[in-house]
This record gives sequence, structure tokens and C-alpha cells, in this order.
Amino acid sequence: MKTGHTRREFVKTAVAGSVASAVARPATKIPSLARTVLEPFNYSGVRLLDGPLKRQFEYARDFYLNIPDDDLLKGFRQRAGLAAPGKDMIGWYAGDPHQVTWWSKGDTFNAFGQYLSGMARLSKATNDAAMLRKAAGLMQEWAKTIEPDDFFYYSRKPFTPHYIYEKTMCGLVDVYEFGGQKEAVALMQKITAWAVKNLDRTRKRPLDGVDFSANGQEWYTLCENLYRAYQLTGDTKYKEFGDLWRYHDYWRMFSSGQEPSPFGYHAYSHVNTLSSAAMTYAVTGEAEYLKTIVNAYDWFERTQFYATGGFGPNEKLMAPDGSLGASLDTDHQTFETVCGSWACFKLSRYLIMFTGEARYGDWIEKLLYNGIGAALRIQPDGRNFYYSDYRVNGGRKLYHPEWKWSCCSGTYPQAIADYHNIIYFRDPSSLYVNLYVPSEVTWNKNGDEIRVEQETRYPEAESSTLTVRTNHPVAFGFKFRVPGWSRGMTVEVNGKPFETATKPRTWAVVQRTWSPGDRVTVRIPMQVVFSQVDRQHPNRVALVHGPVVLVRQESPLMVAGNGDPSNWLVRQGPELEFQAERQRMGAFVPFYRLGYNASYCMYFDLRA
Repeated sequence: MKTGHTRREFVKTAVAGSVASAVARPATKIPSLARTVLEPFNYSGVRLLDGPLKRQFEYARDFYLNIPDDDLLKGFRQRAGLAAPGKDMIGWYAGDPHQVTWWSKGDTFNAFGQYLSGMARLSKATNDAAMLRKAAGLMQEWAKTIEPDDFFYYSRKPFTPHYIYEKTMCGLVDVYEFGGQKEAVALMQKITAWAVKNLDRTRKRPLDGVDFSANGQEWYTLCENLYRAYQLTGDTKYKEFGDLWRYHDYWRMFSSGQEPSPFGYHAYSHVNTLSSAAMTYAVTGEAEYLKTIVNAYDWFERTQFYATGGFGPNEKLMAPDGSLGASLDTDHQTFETVCGSWACFKLSRYLIMFTGEARYGDWIEKLLYNGIGAALRIQPDGRNFYYSDYRVNGGRKLYHPEWKWSCCSGTYPQAIADYHNIIYFRDPSSLYVNLYVPSEVTWNKNGDEIRVEQETRYPEAESSTLTVRTNHPVAFGFKFRVPGWSRGMTVEVNGKPFETATKPRTWAVVQRTWSPGDRVTVRIPMQVVFSQVDRQHPNRVALVHGPVVLVRQESPLMVAGNGDPSNWLVRQGPELEFQAERQRMGAFVPFYRLGYNASYCMYFDLRA
């Protein structure tokens, strides 16, 4: 190996030359060939207002901003022979899986690209200059550790090289798209040059073996960010390389029209790869790939979802033969919560964009409150909430005692930043309200700046009010998602009833000319109902209030009665808390309200 001084000079010169070259050739964006019906706000123009989601966002922002850069970069610098101050971030991933037990000692290299991605998205969502400086600075310092042959990994024997390359590409793409850092283009070129030359093309099936470093774990998620890089830069090498990693065997299970059978496949990554199918549709315009993601969503909703929107007990997809319900007897690793929420947000957002259908917002809403929104906060030592436990004999809300700085520490900031990108959508004539969240959205319509403020305590309350702020009357439409669980949703404009269809899983339309200060209020009645886990277990249920899953604290029990639970549950005050009549112990409360080490039961077996 070259000396540190020589190597430093080489890297400085090489990176500077690549960056200059990239800047000299301005990127040519490639438009999507897919039919795009609705657009998200792409982290611009949406602001969270005071409420639980904003507080969670602010915690995440402060947490990631304050991780020392030297700690994040230490292993990269050590590998490159550079000075490496800082502390080891001991946790999940081993620097060399051939020398240590992979879960007992680890570093940040697998999640580093996700940290860049999350920071770029967090900065864009709130115009946070400090967070952008951190993301850009980390990227620039990491670039100094790239070796002459474009080797960029944390370890000389990288663990899951396909996986790490894909996460790193995501971070660079996001720092470029959301942070405007042109240096990222040259770095994408460098690491892709290494990947084109070195990544194993075997495309082994995801259940083959356990040697992930040889297996190239999750190669089937590469398309999404390679195609994003292609669209942003116009460089066809990203599309050509992305074309190699299409997961036809799995995607065609859904596009073929036959009943899919991916049972036992890794759950999270087999939702995540559907975002690669979505981006394949974006760059080709071929209807097969839209059919893939539409049919896949329907299959997951029909066979894989718990009441929370979670899926994948023990991280596996289930056969629709009662395995989902049976898993609640034994599997405490019920749902890979943070990563699973991120995969849902992406896929559902693509589906709303490409189809314009409201029904895909239902999954987002469930996981907003019962998934990522119910996750414990990441801790200074890297502990993060990994699994939710839904077992009928009860569980506790815990951090894994050893798994620190895991994959979920990377998807945590990505998913929380995405709150700004899933509340509202738009087309040229209308604003689409997908989520009922305290927030503000601002956009320009034909030269008129329109600002809308949404005030609500939903889901603790049943209504949400949106106030129009314009300088003069402006015509546009409001379109409100009618949740699939709802019955009897109503709309008022300036305090008067407004007649419009409110069929579940569609958009309720309010089209008019709005004057400054006009207010529109939607009310979505909620009641407590049973949600059956699957048809093979008709008496194994969770209690659900609107989009919120309720858990009973303190005492596992058999819930009596198969009738309407609203007949024997009494709400206690304005908060979402319910008490069973004639039972003194164990109120039912939202899963999101429970803190660390709280015990609870989510699913119950009914008895007569």
C-alpha cells in the first residue's frame, strides 16, 4: 500500500479532477417515460406544524446532526491509511465478516450511504443549511478515502457488496438531487466504475446460502437508485448497469396474473425491490412494470398485512394458509418496523404518482401511526427500534441489546424525512390531501402563490381543518383521501355542509374558487372495531380505532364477546384511551403511546 501522504495527494488530485470533469459536463435530466398522474412535493413547500410527527422529526434532525463526523469516517480513513481520529461506532456490522462475528463488533459502513441520504432529505425538507453542510462535508471527506482503483468500501473484504454499493449510490444521488452538491456526480461515476468491474453477476436466489459477502445480498434492489442517477444525469451507463439487475423472476410473479408464491423470501427487501420495478416503469414506460407494482400491492394487502400495516414475521413472507395468524403464537420478531415503513412509503408514493389512486395512502397512514411513528427513538449508542412484537401472549417495546447502528439506523432518518413527501400531492388543478397531519403546504399555481394550513389532532380527533391563504381569490380543487376503513366522512366549507361523494379508498372532491381565509373541514367518524389477522384465524383479532391499533397494557387476556367492541369499551376523556367495562386493569391505548420496556398485548383470541 502507498504511504498515507502519497495516497492523500493521489486521492486529492483524482477527486478534484473527476469533480472538475463532472462540473464541466452539465447533467442532462431524462424525463420519466411513465404516465405520472400526481406529483409529490419532493421535499419542497411542505412544513410540519406542532404535533408528535414534528417532534419526532426534530429529534431525528438533532440526533444525526450531532453524530461526530470523525466517528462516522473513522473506519474509511483507517482502511485508506489516513489519520483516523474519533471513536469506533461498535454495533451490527463487522468490518471484516471473515474475522469477527458479524453481530458482535461492527461499524457504520453498511449504513453510511443511508445516513447521507437521510441527511440530504432532512436538509431539503426544512431548508436546513447546517444539515446540508454536514452531509456535504461527510461526502467530501469520505471521497478522500477512495482508492486509486475506485475501491470505496469501509472494509477490504466488504460485507454484502451489492447492498452497500446500492445504499452508497442512494446517498450520493440524494446529496446531488436534494443538496445540489455537484461533487456527488463524479463520485457516483467512480464507485459505479468499480461496481461495473467487480460486482458478482451471479444473481443468486435470495434463499441460497448464508455467505452474504459472496452471495451479494439484495442485488435485486439496485435498479431504483441507478435509474434515479440516470434520470438526473442523463448518463446511460447507469441505465445499462441498472438493466442487469431487474428481478424478473420475482416481479413476473405479480405481472403474470397468476397467484404469486414468494413464501419464505426476505420480507423487507422484497417490498423494497418493488421500488426498483417502479423505477423500471419510469425509465421504460412499459406497462408490465406498472402491473407488477399494482398487483404486488394488492397481494401484500390481501395476504401479508397485520392490522398495523406491518408484515414479515421473522422477516419472511407468509403463505396465505394461516401462517400469518399462526406466527403470533411464537414469533416475537413480528415486523422489521423502521425499514419496513420506509419500503412502504416509497412504494405507495410511486403508486399514487403513477395511478392517481387514493387507496395506496391507506398503507402509508397505517405505518405512519403504528410503524415508524410508533418506533422508539434511536439512542446515542446506536440502539434503534428494530422489531415490533405482536404476539398474543404479549410483548415488550424494546431495543435489541446488541444491534446498534443497524440498517434501521439508516432508514430511520429517510422515513422521517419522508413525512414531508407523503402528506400532499398535486396535479395542475388540485391539491391532494393524503394524510391528516398538522402541516402547511405552499405552491405556485399559474403565478399565484397558494398556502394552505392544516390544523388537526387526528387521529386523536376525527376532524381536520384546512385554511386557504392567498392574496386574492384562486380557483383550485381540494381532493381528500377517504380512508378505506371510514364510513360517513363529511365535508364542510366555511361551516356549511358541502355535498360530495366520500366513497372509501377514493378522493373526496371540493372544487371552487377560494378566497383568502376560506376554511374546509373534513370529519372522519371513528369507532373501535376488531381486525381479524387472517381468515384461518377468525377469532384472532386486534382492536383498531380508525387507522390506529390499540394495545392493552399490563394483562394478557382473552377478550370476551364476538360482537361490536364499542358496546363494552368506554373512552376515557379526550385522549385515545379505552377501558373495558367491569375490568379494572389494562386500558387500551395506541401502540405509539408506549415507551421503552412497556409491556402490552396487541392481538387477542376472542371467546364467547
